[in-house]
Amino acid sequence: MKIGRVFPDLLTPLATADSVAEALAQTLARLVRLAGADAGALAFSPARGAPVVVVEGGRRLPAELRQWLVAAAASRRRGVRLARVRPPGSARGRAAALLSAPLGAPGRPAGTLLLLGRLGRLTPKALPAGFPKELGTAIDLVWHIHRRALRTSVLNELTQLLASGDSLDEVFRAFTEGTSRLIPFDSIAVALLDAERGELEIVDVAARGLPLALRRDGRMALAGTLVAEVVRTAGPVRVDDVERDPVPDASRRVLAPRGYRAALLAPLAAGHGVFGAVTLAAARPGAFDPADTEILAELARPLASAIEQRRLNEEGRRRTDELAALYSTSQLITSRLDLASVLDRISRSVTALIGSTGCGIGLLDRERARLTHVAAHGFESEEWRALSMPVGEGIMGRAAESGLAIRVDDVRADPRSARRDVDEREGIRSMLCVPLKVGGGVIGVISAFSTRPGVFTSHHQRVLEAFGEQAGIAIQNAQLFEESVRRARETRALLEAGRAVSASLDVDRTIRVILDAARGVVGADSCGLATLDPSTGDFVTVASLDLPSAMVKEIRIKVGEGIGGLAVSERRPIQSRDLYTDPRARYPQLARATGFRSMLAAPLRVGERVVGVISVFRTDVHEFSGAEEELLLALADQAAIALEHARLYAELEVRVAERTRELDTQKRFVEVVLETLPLGVFVLDAGLRVVRANREGARALGAPPDARAPFAPLLGAERADAVEAFLRQAFATRRGSALEQETTVAGEVKIFRLTTAPFESSDEEVRHTVVLVEDVTRAKRLERQMLLTERLTTAGRLAAGVAHELNNPLATIAGCAESLQSRLTEGELARSAELADFPHYLRLIEEEAFRCKEITGSLLQFVRDPGSRRAPTDLNALVQKALELLSHQSRFAEARFVTELDPALPLVAVNEGQLRQVFIGLAANALEAMEGRGTLTLRSRVRRGEVEMEFEDEGPGIPDEILGRVFDPFFTTKPPGQGTGLGLAIAQGIVADHAGRLEVTSRVAKGSLFRVVVPL
Repeated sequence: MKIGRVFPDLLTPLATADSVAEALAQTLARLVRLAGADAGALAFSPARGAPVVVVEGGRRLPAELRQWLVAAAASRRRGVRLARVRPPGSARGRAAALLSAPLGAPGRPAGTLLLLGRLGRLTPKALPAGFPKELGTAIDLVWHIHRRALRTSVLNELTQLLASGDSLDEVFRAFTEGTSRLIPFDSIAVALLDAERGELEIVDVAARGLPLALRRDGRMALAGTLVAEVVRTAGPVRVDDVERDPVPDASRRVLAPRGYRAALLAPLAAGHGVFGAVTLAAARPGAFDPADTEILAELARPLASAIEQRRLNEEGRRRTDELAALYSTSQLITSRLDLASVLDRISRSVTALIGSTGCGIGLLDRERARLTHVAAHGFESEEWRALSMPVGEGIMGRAAESGLAIRVDDVRADPRSARRDVDEREGIRSMLCVPLKVGGGVIGVISAFSTRPGVFTSHHQRVLEAFGEQAGIAIQNAQLFEESVRRARETRALLEAGRAVSASLDVDRTIRVILDAARGVVGADSCGLATLDPSTGDFVTVASLDLPSAMVKEIRIKVGEGIGGLAVSERRPIQSRDLYTDPRARYPQLARATGFRSMLAAPLRVGERVVGVISVFRTDVHEFSGAEEELLLALADQAAIALEHARLYAELEVRVAERTRELDTQKRFVEVVLETLPLGVFVLDAGLRVVRANREGARALGAPPDARAPFAPLLGAERADAVEAFLRQAFATRRGSALEQETTVAGEVKIFRLTTAPFESSDEEVRHTVVLVEDVTRAKRLERQMLLTERLTTAGRLAAGVAHELNNPLATIAGCAESLQSRLTEGELARSAELADFPHYLRLIEEEAFRCKEITGSLLQFVRDPGSRRAPTDLNALVQKALELLSHQSRFAEARFVTELDPALPLVAVNEGQLRQVFIGLAANALEAMEGRGTLTLRSRVRRGEVEMEFEDEGPGIPDEILGRVFDPFFTTKPPGQGTGLGLAIAQGIVADHAGRLEVTSRVAKGSLFRVVVPL
């Protein structure tokens, strides 16, 4: 009865929760607690929409039990019933009580309530009579309240978009999302009315709400559609079943193939009437009811306002752009006279003016027989850019012929289209062609196109016609200005060609100037020149502005053959309007390969002789004017003079070349000899600067061959003074001499032998000397190695004798130490406090005696393979023992020891005595370098499968020039009698025998670091 007493409190979450699911969950949680149940489930099945099922049982409710409750709640129940069940996930399959009750009125159940608890504890009395009915009624009421609140929320969101600056796509997205929250549907679209054409523009609303979705917008006729019915009645239209209800054929053909059975349409209306409709479609028959119709009609009103508002804004912006484009064109008439810039500006302005995809401007040729594109914008293929067609052919040709604008809604369905292949590649669907007129005559056509059908309206046509009048004037002014500029350019080109002929004997440069001038003033795309080959009588192409040199050499013509040969034989300019169809063309395949269509050739005349022919080419079909022929002939005469000058100059040049050839041969021979010498050869001037160096010399000293740098510093700054004195002595004595110097090149120590050979110039003064640089590093090293080998052999013999002589006294010392240790453990001596430290010192004596014995073995190992006895060893302990031994020496009393040892350092299989010898030697060297003062830091760590032991001091460091020799046997920097030079060499040998390495890094005045690396 608890539930009956608190029933009003149970309904509180239903009224305050943010969602139906949250309200049901809170209500169920209270019911489970009040009924004394362990878990429960509550299922609500609204009249429209998906069922809502919630489960309660705490956070630890097993997933399988949760799924079982959801499935049980989804099944229909009759009356309040208590059943004995074994729910999944219960301990040991223990039975439980399941109390179930349908919610709401008996004839119209709103859902199901399940309570799961212990047997005997959960009874039917837990639910008061009438409670399930009242609870179902309350839940259904709350669901309707939430639906009304959601409807109001969606309507407010759409209304807020009216004042926002969001795009129309954002509005469509918000409308789609809001509608889907209120009405279930499978498809949504917006149809906008095009009253001028009697068509509908179908907007794929769902695709516009997704960033990368493929839009499937389209157009269809208005007549015979459901939208036409909406426009006629200005009210919504609902179709419950497309297959059974009367539906216009056009709409049936759209809905039925896609599997849609139900449709709902709501009008989009503004002050001027209905201008479109929102369409919802569903695959289920009868998917929409009157409530859906009311909701969609209500949501369509703010959508219509948003569309109309943005249409008005777009109309305002478009009219502003139209005025700006018209104003810009009027400015262009007076401010810009460059024809290419004017044409480009006009084509781009058209796109901005009427919103077309692209635009082309075609101008009539001189005969007014063909229309050729001279500017284009927004095109995809080059064919549209270079489109050309006869007047009267195609849509553009008919506009040029009639002088009237032509507007085409769908190019694919218009029979007047002449180049459908180009239209298909560009994706052109609609087109607007407006003639360009000046003084009542047509000079060309502006062609705007769009990739969507039916884009252009009568308004666009009127705007483009007004724009075309101004554009025609701008183009004509630019053409007149270009003509005046062309004439000035022709005059300047003739002057430059004459100046080049008279000012230079470089025939190639002169010909290049003439070819550039010919191409520029004639307006050609390429230009070439052929000269007479006296041996064959053919004319061979020797220069071209565009063709590859390999192709140029293959072009040969005979007198009277081809366009150029005819110009030679007739001694006058000859032209071809179209090389593709002209039977006189000598190389038609070359013309097609290069794209050249028209050609003009003029002979190069010297007196009565023809010495060559100059030709210009264009990539279009073109007929050259008489002025162009005269201009090219004048340039040909200049080229002929240049060739004649070149011939005379070449004859003189041959004589000079013969006389200098022998000198060049001798000079090259000497240079080859110098460059191939295995010695470095340097030529120095009196200032001891390098005048010339061969390849080997530059390589040996690391100096650039052409650098005029002082020679002495190349051998190192510290030896520059000695080398400079040696070289100046050679200049002073005028005799050669030799000097050996050791220097560092690229970080490597090398020994060079310098040999000087001064020589006198014509005035008997020594102005230069030859320096031979020979790298004798290898020879010196071999000599040093032989001496070292002899010293090592002697050391080996001494080591064997010393080891034998030392082993006996060391054995005696060790034995005595061992005997004394045993004596100290007997009787009164073992209890004597004065002798407490003696066992420790005796063990040190014994250990050091054995270590001395191992040292003698290491000395022998330096000259023969010693073998080793290795066992797992704690290297940290070895370091500590080494420090303990050194810390007792008075000479190191002022030193400070810092240990940074890794406590987790693993044991390593090494020879303990040998490694102790290495550690003591490295630590002692570091302390001696610091003169017994300073800090010695010892570190240990594991890195990349290796153990590293570091000894870092604060000594003076090791200079770079001797750092590479510290491990050499017998090399030492200590005073005589204080070092043998074997310590580091023996240490390196021990570490290498353990498959490790001994590394060193040092910085002068900072200190040195020695690192022992052994593998695990």
